[in-house]
Amino acid sequence: MKLLIVEMVMILTLFSCIKDEFKDDELSIQRTNYTGNQLRIDGYYYEIGSDNYLYPEYFFYKNGTLIYIGGRYSPNTIDTELTDRLKQSSYLDYAKNNKLSGGVFIINGQSIKFEKWYPSSGGGLPAYVREGNIINDTTFVITESYRMKKGKKTEVKAKNETYHFRQFSPKPDSTNSFIK
Repeated sequence: MKLLIVEMVMILTLFSCIKDEFKDDELSIQRTNYTGNQLRIDGYYYEIGSDNYLYPEYFFYKNGTLIYIGGRYSPNTIDTELTDRLKQSSYLDYAKNNKLSGGVFIINGQSIKFEKWYPSSGGGLPAYVREGNIINDTTFVITESYRMKKGKKTEVKAKNETYHFRQFSPKPDSTNSFIK
């Protein structure tokens, strides 16, 4: 009988560990309203790829949230192509209802941190923090990426990603069901 109880406890422990592997990470950064002027937020931030295409990445909002937009655009057509994409209700619905599109950010002095969920071939969605320095109100550089687990940095990777600002209006609505 004792052996059966021990086996049951072991099985329950195993299932609880497996269940945790399929949970999405909780964000470690608390959403905080952005009231500063270190970065402009009346548009989006993009990277310039080695192929000289523009890769729009993030819209930042006063409520401390961000929307990841992604894509690859020619510098000559980005304004019209991105505008057309953001006008499509199917894309906006996708962004609002997909956890991979949302995240949060904080700015403290000249440093920026933001966190969002990323795809995973395993169980749940992992959340990663990207951290770096603000160069001026239209440029920042991400120098590190990591995942927070039990209050400690894990999976730390050095980065060198420069993001540039591009004014854009109207920005998509920041409302989603994943960020409180």
